[in-house]
Amino acid sequence: MFLYQIVDEHIRILGCRGYDGTIRIPEKIGNRPVSELAAYAFSGGWGRDEMLASAGSSIRLCDEEGNPVAAEEKDMPPVISCGRLKDLYLPDTVKKIGNYAFYNCYELTHLECFSSISDMGSGLFTGCSGIRFLDIHIVDEKRSCMKEMLSELRQELYVNYYSSRGNARLVFPEMFEESVEHTPARIIIREMHGCGHMYRYCFDRTEFQFHKYDALFPHILVQEPERVVAALVLGRLFTPVSLLKQDRNIYESYLKEHMAGAAKLALGEPDPSLFLWLARQYGHNRDDFDGMVEMAGKADKPELLSILMELRRRRFPARKRTFSL
Repeated sequence: MFLYQIVDEHIRILGCRGYDGTIRIPEKIGNRPVSELAAYAFSGGWGRDEMLASAGSSIRLCDEEGNPVAAEEKDMPPVISCGRLKDLYLPDTVKKIGNYAFYNCYELTHLECFSSISDMGSGLFTGCSGIRFLDIHIVDEKRSCMKEMLSELRQELYVNYYSSRGNARLVFPEMFEESVEHTPARIIIREMHGCGHMYRYCFDRTEFQFHKYDALFPHILVQEPERVVAALVLGRLFTPVSLLKQDRNIYESYLKEHMAGAAKLALGEPDPSLFLWLARQYGHNRDDFDGMVEMAGKADKPELLSILMELRRRRFPARKRTFSL
């Protein structure tokens, strides 16, 4: 159930009520497009209270499909805010998000949106330390909000990038700042840690540049754990949008030396497609392949194991025994 108001023939979402932390904002309510999330829409405390008070009698209600409804306060489900918001989808009609709309939504782990959001409020993701997954749909010939969004999300991020050029799986390492006092000079020096800030600069204006992203591999190789590096390598080889030949060779060299770690990471995904792709595309070494078969067996995944066994039979056929007298 959504709380909303009509503003200049568009819809502004003021909040949400429900029992599930997964929210899909509708494209329309009635015949009007949903174009905005109000300031403090999913936060709690005085900010949200003041926003709702200022909306006053203009507040309306609709169901999850965007159909207007009427309900008494006592009959409405609880407010979804802060720790109750876990997964959020924003349609391409949303162009504006108000200040602190997700303030202190510490359980929010996944956000899906379009790059055409043109007005992003300040402090949008303050307190949203739990976000790890971002699905962003790139809208051609429109200014992209991807760079701005990444700069606000400084934690380790796994991004699904959807565009007319193709889809890509990207990893953005964590970054954080530290203020260090320089006593003799009486100044505060800001030091940046982690290579995540470099990955967040891979843009030409607002357009993401894959070649700049791939060129940073030597930095992540020495600054991040194998888990993060292997995830980035798998993502780029599995979805090689604009991947240059020299960068592919570098990634494949790394994969050859860290096959076991990469296979373990791929096996941990809910969808087995990445693990099977890895076996088919890069499992040409008998020892590496046998290691993947053993992993699948220990993980108790019989369907996956049967596919691997058939692939092993065709790729590494048993030699016929010969006898000599």
